[in-house]
Amino acid sequence: MRIAIVYQYYQGTGAPGHSLIYELAQFLAGRGHEVTVVSGETGYMQRDTPNLPWYRRLRREERDGQVRVLRTFTYSELHRSYLGRLLSFASFSLSGAVGLFTIDKVDLVLASSPPIFPIFAAALVCRIRRTPLVIEVRDLWPESAVQMGILKNRTLIRIMAWMERRLYDQSARIVTLTEGIRDDICGRGWPANKVEVVTCGVDFDRLYPDPQGAALVRSARGWEGKRVVMYFGALGEANNIPVILRAARSLRERGDVLFVLVGDGLRRKAIEQEVAADDLANVVVLPPVAKHQARVYLSAADVCLVTLKDIPLFDGAIPTKLIDYMACARPVLCGIRGEARRILDTAQAGLGFEPDDDRQLGRLISELLDDERCRERLGANGLAFVRSHFAAERMRQRMESILRMVAETGSVSNPAADGLR
Repeated sequence: MRIAIVYQYYQGTGAPGHSLIYELAQFLAGRGHEVTVVSGETGYMQRDTPNLPWYRRLRREERDGQVRVLRTFTYSELHRSYLGRLLSFASFSLSGAVGLFTIDKVDLVLASSPPIFPIFAAALVCRIRRTPLVIEVRDLWPESAVQMGILKNRTLIRIMAWMERRLYDQSARIVTLTEGIRDDICGRGWPANKVEVVTCGVDFDRLYPDPQGAALVRSARGWEGKRVVMYFGALGEANNIPVILRAARSLRERGDVLFVLVGDGLRRKAIEQEVAADDLANVVVLPPVAKHQARVYLSAADVCLVTLKDIPLFDGAIPTKLIDYMACARPVLCGIRGEARRILDTAQAGLGFEPDDDRQLGRLISELLDDERCRERLGANGLAFVRSHFAAERMRQRMESILRMVAETGSVSNPAADGLR
């Protein structure tokens, strides 16, 4: 197959942050498919500003193994403010669509959302060129932004909801990361045979318990003698970091507990300011690390945390960090309702707490840190579960079969369906 992938944050294996599309692209190219990725210039957790002047960054090509990567001009200060993020989306919407136009016609386009604006622009190119479109939905927009209180302008909400409907109508297949997202889309009228679930998966040659690496990290960071409670991932509005900081305050008198937040995002600066202002000596904020280094940091933790804001839409979320923690045999404390909690409970890999209940979180942290046998049992359960249910190779094969089916049938949007919803 000749496949074009549109994803704003495509980065190599050495970069931190989102890696699902990178891993899928490399897998497909390794299977003999011709893969071109149209992407922006920076990763979601990469703050490096491009050094070249803007006019030399309009369109650049590079090779990433067997994958052809077309990078187009993108405003890079997406973590500076919400305006910065909007400018980043808008710039890639224009440049990415133009870039997609410049490549030879492909059998299909796979576009990953959010953000929704660049995907809508890519869909317009697909319509013009009569190319089948497959959409991967990682998060429901605009509904998640509305429920978080980020998006309040009614006109903009209506515009984004219209864009979402048009995208779903036009797509040959909609691929969701969770059952909850699939159920939401199908519940709003799209046929079940158009929506597929392909969850995130684990590469067990990269993510696994690494006690030797953990010892090196603890020594290098000065964590010997500390009980490390780790959050590893995005530091954004949705991630509910305040509940972690409140729990840290409640345990500040316990000198052996260290909260480590590893990641980046829109709220990182505010988090660092809050930690400094409250003199939270038991909280450390570290920059994101590359995916291939994740296992040594996760293995260095005694307990890992996964949190999201308490909104109904996140009942259908499965943060990839949850699966990564379990792959490294770490016991997990989960402040998310719904699908993520069900996975944790089924695996018996950790304990749940109410999303905004810092007192409950603090109590559970203390109990787990004082019970080494329980931590070992929960970690072993989680590792066994992800090995049985979340192997990345199976997930990528599933995605390949979906793409092949679309390419072989040549399915494009159904004009009769446009505008019905």
